Amino acid sequence: MRRWLLILLLASSANAMPIADYILRLEVIDGLLAQNALEPAKIEAKALLGQKIEWSRGRFFADVSVLQPILDTRSASGPHRVRLAATILELRRASGAESAQGDRKLLARIAAEQDVPDLPKGGDIPTRLERDVPLLERIAESIGEMLEWLRDQLKKLLDWLLDLLPRRRPQESSASVAMRWTVFVIVALIVIVVLVLAVGVLRRSRAASDETVQSSAPPIGSKADEDPLSRGATEWERYAVDLAKAGRFREAIRAWYHAVLVTCYAAGILHFRKGRTNWEYVASLGPAVEWRPEMIELTRGFEREWYGSLHSTPEAAEECGQRAAGIIETVRGDE
Repeated sequence: MRRWLLILLLASSANAMPIADYILRLEVIDGLLAQNALEPAKIEAKALLGQKIEWSRGRFFADVSVLQPILDTRSASGPHRVRLAATILELRRASGAESAQGDRKLLARIAAEQDVPDLPKGGDIPTRLERDVPLLERIAESIGEMLEWLRDQLKKLLDWLLDLLPRRRPQESSASVAMRWTVFVIVALIVIVVLVLAVGVLRRSRAASDETVQSSAPPIGSKADEDPLSRGATEWERYAVDLAKAGRFREAIRAWYHAVLVTCYAAGILHFRKGRTNWEYVASLGPAVEWRPEMIELTRGFEREWYGSLHSTPEAAEECGQRAAGIIETVRGDE
């Protein structure tokens, strides 16, 4: 009899869900409701019914009064969502999750970087962002502006030289005529030298533009690293390996995560939308996706290393790389 009681006790403790995972599952449901995805939210809520939760103060069952209204509702918004948000907030406060969110100064700095700066007074409002303009078009515009500036400078130089020429008088000696022609020859030589220099500058600019087009991949540590679409999935994988070799493990973790996102974009599993958070991407994955738990762990690790610390360890980068490579291989195998 004692043996059976021990087996039942172990089975019940093995099925208990940590409170951090319970809070995460509730946040996923809240994210689905925010996207008006009612049916996936009901599936998540139904999966939590009867689930035993474990934390430092003991065990309890998932709150039926929070989950059942979600299953019974016909609208994504309403009192059930308000109660869900209040439950998440209270659980985070009671479990001490707020105290484990990393360095407050670091979080404040990250939040400040996300603020949009005020528009400067005066000036023109650009109709297109610089990153939206093709590279060759930007090069052509720069060369055009340079040529206009050069034309204006040449015009000023010619006007200044012409002012130095002596005025023709009714009775002009042969020496004055010779001096005037000498000045004209000097001006012509100066113009020729300036034109030769301008041609040389244009040739060097074209050569530099060709090299820029051939090596269009953003360099290591560039501003483009923040955009997942700045590289292809394979390029992100190679880039992550190079960053890890250089000892930049925190950036390597971000590169691996971007490789997974771009792979899912290409497969049509995820859809890029500016401003969408990582957890919203996780919430858009249905429960039928077999690698969804791996994506949750990968997202949790990326958020912890990128937003919660200034330096990452080689072990964290290796673990993230292995998890990301597994997801990428699974997604590509299903295509």
